[in-house]
Amino acid sequence: MEDDEKTQSRLIKWRSFPGRLYAEMVTEALRQEGIIGIIKGEDVGILGGGSFATSSPGKVTIWINESDRKRAEEVAVDMLNHI
Repeated sequence: MEDDEKTQSRLIKWRSFPGRLYAEMVTEALRQEGIIGIIKGEDVGILGGGSFATSSPGKVTIWINESDRKRAEEVAVDMLNHI
């Protein structure tokens, strides 16, 4: 049973962004490092009538596996320091 517990991950709310575009860019950078990120937002999304604008009427967050937090922070620092 211990092996099953090790393979299960808990999703955590990791970071918030002012717009879906930023969240999409960071999620793609995470994906390239093998980290799955799930975007949740108060907007309707890019395909649901949203836009590629950098700001949204609502907050956009990325959720990740808790076990990926340290690596995700490293990716974010590398990426966001250039913005």
